[in-house]
Amino acid sequence: METVDIVALLATVLTIGLFSSGIETCRKIHVSKSVGSSPHLPFIACSLNCALWLLYGCLKPDTTVILVNAVGLILQLVYIIVYHTYTDNKFAVKRDTAIASAVVFTSLLYFTKLAGDSDTSLFYLGLLCNVFTILFFASPLSTLAEVIRKQSTESLSFLMSLMSVLSCVTWTVYGFMVGDNFIVVPNAIGLLLSLTQLSLFVIYKNGKKIVSLNNSVI
Repeated sequence: METVDIVALLATVLTIGLFSSGIETCRKIHVSKSVGSSPHLPFIACSLNCALWLLYGCLKPDTTVILVNAVGLILQLVYIIVYHTYTDNKFAVKRDTAIASAVVFTSLLYFTKLAGDSDTSLFYLGLLCNVFTILFFASPLSTLAEVIRKQSTESLSFLMSLMSVLSCVTWTVYGFMVGDNFIVVPNAIGLLLSLTQLSLFVIYKNGKKIVSLNNSVI
């Protein structure tokens, strides 16, 4: 097994692990028969992101990108079905799912039939994937702001933050190895955001801000 294959395998395992995090949320929803305060948009946003990257992987082609995002898309669709089953606001779920589906089918039609040669299609699809991925990575910033305001990391998962860092590292390395900047750029940005999130566990340990040894603990 070559080095690129090992990196691809690590990226696949770590990313599917991240995608699987929704299983626990859906288990709680199923047990309580209620979605509680859990929003549906993260599931839909992730499914849209996976669908666009799946299309990118098919057009390139790249079996690693295809496999990861095919599994991710299936998981997100299952999460959406579970959420829809127990939510009182079914209209919002259907509406937002329809909007995401329209984006995917429009992209599928445009980039496979109307965009011209394959290189041009792949370039503009890569740009679109980058935009959605960067927005997806940036979505937890509101949570980080809340962590800083409360000086507590209770709302964050250390394991998921660590897995996010490792996943971004492997995808960035993989992107360099296969010469694909559309993979490198969003994951490099995601790595910076994930490291920022992970650093909060050091800065705000046990709900208190940890500063240098020369200063007092606030």
